[in-house]
Amino acid sequence: MDVIKGAPFSPALTGALLYTLTKAPDQFRGPALQHLGKYLSSKNIGRTVTALKWLFALGLARNVHLWLSDIAQNNFRLWSERHRYDWSNEVAVVTGASAGFGALIAKGLADKGIKVMCLDLADEAPDDMKGNSKLVYYKCDVADRQAVLDVAEQIKRDHGEPSVLVNNAGIIYDHHTLDVTEKTLHRLFDVNIISHYWTLQAFLPDMIKNRKGHVVASASMASFAGSPGLIPYCNTKAAVLSLHEGLQQEVRVSYKCPEIKFSIVHPTFAATNMTASWRKELADSKVTVLDPNVVAEAIVKQIISGKGKQIILGAEIGFLAGMRGWPHWLAQTFVHLGDRKADLAQMGAERTGG
Repeated sequence: MDVIKGAPFSPALTGALLYTLTKAPDQFRGPALQHLGKYLSSKNIGRTVTALKWLFALGLARNVHLWLSDIAQNNFRLWSERHRYDWSNEVAVVTGASAGFGALIAKGLADKGIKVMCLDLADEAPDDMKGNSKLVYYKCDVADRQAVLDVAEQIKRDHGEPSVLVNNAGIIYDHHTLDVTEKTLHRLFDVNIISHYWTLQAFLPDMIKNRKGHVVASASMASFAGSPGLIPYCNTKAAVLSLHEGLQQEVRVSYKCPEIKFSIVHPTFAATNMTASWRKELADSKVTVLDPNVVAEAIVKQIISGKGKQIILGAEIGFLAGMRGWPHWLAQTFVHLGDRKADLAQMGAERTGG
């Protein structure tokens, strides 16, 4: 389906059609025009050629735009850093790895031959992770700085220095701003954003020393727009985006290490435990709910590519990423139109696992 949707803006397709109808040798162009003439008048054939010219130009401009965006996100390095990695000897750390996105990411990386250190609050690994020699489980509260530093030392001592860090752990609460408690607010920020600082302090210095590493952050479409009832959660995801953008620059400028890659993923609603209690509301609103495997596979693929990227999953609301650049009247009009659907967040409980 995606291939069909993208066909009109594929320069390979529109360029081939345009060449066939205008520049190809007579033995090819003649029969093509003759066949097309059975369905279209000569005037409409001319319009078709004009349309193909525009589609070819727009498709070419789009591809150049995507290429420039790709190299910009990789510090304008034209090549991938994939050659630096020997995946069978690499170590990755995934937080919030006992369920949800985290578990799927950990298993996906293990399938690529990477040894994965799985961090979470559960006393032991889930049954479906046991017995896999590539998955090593550590009980760790990533919101506790000392606990993170301690487990990092144990990981380095027993398995080596990690070259991949996936900050996936996350929780969500449905509290309006005036009702949120001090305890809830601190826990939300501690897990969703402060923990990133602790894991970065534990593992990023070795990546800088080795001039090799990939840091991945699990964010959300909430990074770009707040939603009534979820404002504190949205604040944490906006902070994750800000950290990601600033850290990439800091590592390049302050530590002179453009080889380290940074990726951040912004999925829309996904079928994990975090959305289980409001699945009906999502279905009623006709919002697309992603398969968690789609999110995990995108992250694993990005890591293996050796390139950094901002990944937006959920095409129908992907425009939110650029909404802050809209004129205020247009952005606020859209927000007001979405008021009826904005109160989906009736959760009522803390959930872990990304």
